[in-house]
Amino acid sequence: MPAILRILGWSSIGLRCPDHELNVCDDSGRPGVVTLVQMPNGTGKTTTLKLLRAALSGPGYRSGWSEEEVAEFRKRSPRSDSGRFELRLLLNDKRVTIILNFDFNANRVSYKTTRGSGQLDGFDPPQEFRRFMNENFVNFFVFDGELAENLLSKAHTDAEAVVESLFQINILKTLSQKVAAYWDDYTQRVSATEERGLSRRRNRLKSLKDRLSQLIKQRDEFLVEKRHTAEQMAKWRNQFERQIKKEKDRAAQIGEARESVQALETSVRRCAVAALDHFREPHALSTIFAESIHDLKLGLDRVKLPESAAREFFEELATEKECVCGRPIDGHISDVIRDRAKRYLGSDDVSLLNAMKTSIDEAVGRSRLEPEKSLNEELLSLDLEGQRLREARNALDMLTIAAEETDPEIKHANQEIHRLELEETRIKGLLDKFDDKDDSLGDEHTCGIGVIERRISDAERKLAEATKTLQLREKRDILATILNAAQERASKQISIEICNEANMHIRTILPHNNISIRKIEKCLVLQGQGGGSAGETLSIGYAFLSTLFDRAEHELPFVVDSPAGPIDLEVRPKIGELVPKLSKQFIAFTISSERERFIPALEKACNDVKYLTVFRKGPAELGRRARAEKDCAETMDGFLVTGKAFFETFQVETEEM
Repeated sequence: MPAILRILGWSSIGLRCPDHELNVCDDSGRPGVVTLVQMPNGTGKTTTLKLLRAALSGPGYRSGWSEEEVAEFRKRSPRSDSGRFELRLLLNDKRVTIILNFDFNANRVSYKTTRGSGQLDGFDPPQEFRRFMNENFVNFFVFDGELAENLLSKAHTDAEAVVESLFQINILKTLSQKVAAYWDDYTQRVSATEERGLSRRRNRLKSLKDRLSQLIKQRDEFLVEKRHTAEQMAKWRNQFERQIKKEKDRAAQIGEARESVQALETSVRRCAVAALDHFREPHALSTIFAESIHDLKLGLDRVKLPESAAREFFEELATEKECVCGRPIDGHISDVIRDRAKRYLGSDDVSLLNAMKTSIDEAVGRSRLEPEKSLNEELLSLDLEGQRLREARNALDMLTIAAEETDPEIKHANQEIHRLELEETRIKGLLDKFDDKDDSLGDEHTCGIGVIERRISDAERKLAEATKTLQLREKRDILATILNAAQERASKQISIEICNEANMHIRTILPHNNISIRKIEKCLVLQGQGGGSAGETLSIGYAFLSTLFDRAEHELPFVVDSPAGPIDLEVRPKIGELVPKLSKQFIAFTISSERERFIPALEKACNDVKYLTVFRKGPAELGRRARAEKDCAETMDGFLVTGKAFFETFQVETEEM
């Protein structure tokens, strides 16, 4: 049965955004097709997006709530001790409400779920929706420019997993796991011919599987920690870049210094590779080796090796009736020829010696001194390039230190980046142990996942032999291989089709940009480039997601922050035309500067558009205008106005682009 998820509305009290209760349904109470929520910068738009993701993702949002993350949502003025966010959903025509209660004294968040007969503690959506309501999946339908960039980054997204989940390809993996579980259960119920030793084999297998589960759990925890560290590092690097760019001269100097460092790093790598290639050649390390190798060739030439005739010639001659000289070959002569053929080299040996002599001649035939001289020159070049690289890095460090001295925010951002780099190195070291190939340690001290998996395979074989279920185990392995191959093939084929269709959309939106998706892995991999401009990246995200949602039988809402912000004016009409096709429910958070050339095209493509404007209390004239509207809701610190006329004329002077 298809899963149909719709957003009915939400409310927020005591949090960083203005208190408001927002309804995205039409007059009949059904969710609208397109809803535009206009919120000027500083109103809490980012906070609202985070709250929506948190409500849809459950307690696993941000890998679990830390005290610092909870504190981020606290209303600043008036300062609140508690907050509440309530998200109203329609899941297959059944109403479900997810509630987040914030306790800012203890810096904790608790979830409640209302559905069916009453309210339950915790995050408890219907079972059929849980695979869509996790952070990785939610990020694909609650979308913003940062997440568009993350579509192109393996560190921040898992597009392949979302494709597999949306098209239920992962069911094949589940079937494979159930087949394995059946065999485990069967071997527990079958008695062995010799009971002695069977319990020991079962216990060993169980112990190994427990150890594997423990290692995978630890590895996954470190991977989550690594991902969180990467996200924090990206955040601080963006902050560092924003502060640097505030002064153009400083930004230009640091940019030039970085380019110089990058160019020299490339040059050092090139020199190091060239030197390493020559290190593999003994004659380049010392003229002593070169002379010895050359003497070997001279010796072979002196004794005329390899011979012109190979052993195979004489062995074939011994089978003939007549010698090459015309004399008959009887049995005695044939035996003599075969015996003396052993004095000659075989054809393989002849080929080897010829190849060896050719290689020696090419390497040291002209000069025994040149290889060592060439290597020394490459080492000297490597040393000089390394010296230049150190000087370039020192120059970049000096510029960064000077920037830190003039701007404390730059210093703080740089300190955080260095701290996170050390943390990333620490986590990488912890993750490396799971790839350890050492097979000498005991089960409890072995951390290599591959080693434990091989031991499990061996233990299963021994248990199958003891329980006479070896044939059943072979059938299990065959079926698991078929299911895994089917999953891989289906995932690959669907990914190819999605790439092709998404690229058609990209060519429509950006006909002159020569940009396309090559494949889907953890992230979207572009053809011939690592990324694009902000507008290109957002357009690629729209093209990919529109294809993804259009092909799936399940229906999910699509929530977007700044749907046209970084996109060029000439491209906006195409995005406006595409938006209603993205899903059956589209909710966009906008600012006034996005209206130009976007909303007219959107209205033309869809006649069911709802206009909402949310803003903080501030200028008295703006408040007076809002109160004069027919559909205006006023709270302690904000206004919510419904209607197109107010939406189109709304403008806040301090609103930033």
